[in-house]
Amino acid sequence: MIPIDLAGTNCIVTGGGRGLGRAMTLALAAAGANVMAAMHIDDDIATEAKGLRGKVKSMLADIRDPMQCAQIVADTVNAFGGVDVLVNNAGVGMLLVSETFNRIPPPFWTVKPETWRQIIETNITGSFQMARAAAPHMLKAGWGRVINVTTSIQTMQFKGYSPYGSSKAALEAASICWAKDLEGTGVTCNVLIPGGAADTNLLPGNPGDPGRSGADGMLVDPAVMRDPVVWLASRGSDGWTGRRFIARLWNSALPAEEAAAKCSGLAGFGERAK
Repeated sequence: MIPIDLAGTNCIVTGGGRGLGRAMTLALAAAGANVMAAMHIDDDIATEAKGLRGKVKSMLADIRDPMQCAQIVADTVNAFGGVDVLVNNAGVGMLLVSETFNRIPPPFWTVKPETWRQIIETNITGSFQMARAAAPHMLKAGWGRVINVTTSIQTMQFKGYSPYGSSKAALEAASICWAKDLEGTGVTCNVLIPGGAADTNLLPGNPGDPGRSGADGMLVDPAVMRDPVVWLASRGSDGWTGRRFIARLWNSALPAEEAAAKCSGLAGFGERAK
C-alpha cells in the first residue's frame, strides 16, 4: 500500500491507550495525524508516540458522561484546531460479567442489571454521545469520518455474550442510521472490526500471555487495525460509507481501495469479504 499522508488531520480515538485503540492511535500519528487519545484508564501513550510525525495527546475521561464527551471534543479543538475523525473504540466486555466467560458462557438471567447497564452505557451510549459532540464540527467543515469499532456477527450472537454482543449489534445498527443521516454532507460513517477475538484486555489474562484464545480458538493481533484505520481516516476513502471492514482480511500489498473492497461489505449484512 502506498503510504498515506494524514498531515493536518485531527483525530479522536476513544480507548486510545490500550489494545486496538493504542494500535490505531500510533498508526494515525505515524501517518501524520494529530490524535487525542481519550481513555478511562491512564496509560502513557504520548511518550511512546514521541518521534512520530503527528502529535498525540492523552486525556482521562468517561464517555458514559455526556459532559465529558463534549469536553473531549472541546479539548481536541483547542489542542489541534478542529475534529476531522472520530474513532469510537472505547468499550468494556464480558469480563465485567464473569472472569470465565470464554470457557463457561454466563446465561443472561445471571447478569446483574448494573453490569448490563455499564456495558450498554459504555459501548453504545458513549459512542452516540461522542458522535453527537463531534459531528457538528465535521458538518461545518464539510468533511469528516466516524469510525465505529464493533465485533464479529458471531460474537454478537454467541451463547452467553448478550450484554457485550447486544451492545455491539446496537452500535452496528446505529452506524447504518448515522451513515444515512450523513449522506451528502462529506462526512462518512463506517464500521471497522478486527475480524476475531483480539489480544487485548477484554479477555482473561494479559495480552501476549501464552495460551490465550478467543471463542474460536484464535487471537488477532491489534496491529491489523493500523492500515485500514489510516485509509478510512484519509480522503482516499471519500464516498465509502455505511460499510463494515474486516481488518484481519486487509491485504497491505494491494492498493488501498482494492484492499478495502476485498475486506468489506455493507454494514449489518454479514461479513464475508467481497
